[in-house]
Amino acid sequence: MKITGRHMDVTSALKRYIKSRFERLERYDVSPDRLEIVLSVTKHQHTAEVVCSIRGKRFQAKTSTTEMYATVDQLVDRLDKQIRKHKERRIAHKGRKKTQLPATVGASPDLNDLKIVRPKIAVLSRKEARDRLDADPGAMLLFTCVDSGKLQILRRSETGHVVLIDP
Repeated sequence: MKITGRHMDVTSALKRYIKSRFERLERYDVSPDRLEIVLSVTKHQHTAEVVCSIRGKRFQAKTSTTEMYATVDQLVDRLDKQIRKHKERRIAHKGRKKTQLPATVGASPDLNDLKIVRPKIAVLSRKEARDRLDADPGAMLLFTCVDSGKLQILRRSETGHVVLIDP
């Protein structure tokens, strides 16, 4: 993050405020490759500009008010809106492709007979999970691994071997 001031000194308090406001963009799970903020003052107008690039896509915004902190707030709102729209377009674009896939033959359109089960998932080490796995071929155990914190599945194959499925 590069913060520069034209015809003004950027105080450390203003820099901290700008950084705290731009942390709000983290909720979109994006990390900017480049983030340049230019602040300027002309008479009683405080202007702020931002140029941001995320994975090659460029975003820019400019705003002006009579107070610098309000200008920064508006600037973050405008950039936030652009990134949110971009992300929504990407998600909507991906969603269209899924609806164009042909329906599977013989699939029942009525899903009322589908029963949803939400079991309690144990937090275990791989050794503990292996000990709890049934000896029957085809037995499965769903657990959260203590080491990685990831959801994993142990399955006993038809030959009796234990297979770890790490989705």
